[in-house]
Amino acid sequence: NKRGDFVNDEYLKLNNQLCFRLYAASRQMTRLYQPFLEKFHLTYPQYIVMLVMFEHKAIDFKRLSDIIDLKTGTLTPMIQKLEEIGYIRKEKNTNDFRKVDVILTEKGIELQNQIIEVPENMAKDLQITEDMYLDLTKELDDLSLILKNASIKREGKQ
Repeated sequence: NKRGDFVNDEYLKLNNQLCFRLYAASRQMTRLYQPFLEKFHLTYPQYIVMLVMFEHKAIDFKRLSDIIDLKTGTLTPMIQKLEEIGYIRKEKNTNDFRKVDVILTEKGIELQNQIIEVPENMAKDLQITEDMYLDLTKELDDLSLILKNASIKREGKQ
């Protein structure tokens, strides 16, 4: 069937894949951030961790893992590197010794005051209006919810 072949061929084109568009946009965003982050000796994933730390100051390691949606095994080396740099420290939780808290250090607080230039520079480079920014964040949040619901639905079928 020629029509069936056409449909299948179209479905399999890279540029027709939503997943590839997300992947490409994510890589481009990460690349755009990197020059700004190098000054602070941070990778993009480490920057994400630090944004959470700026917000929480101290947080349970598992909770941090949940917020940024990274497995603890992936997060551990990032935390170790941030600890080596001096931006954070780890401590046993005083109420539950099975838990580890991640705590923003004085150097981390200094970083917070300096690193504000990163989102400011990104805003200049992106040159998008506030309305477009809000539209994009809403669309991405909606897509995240769709993906999360699909994942929950799939897990329920297994």
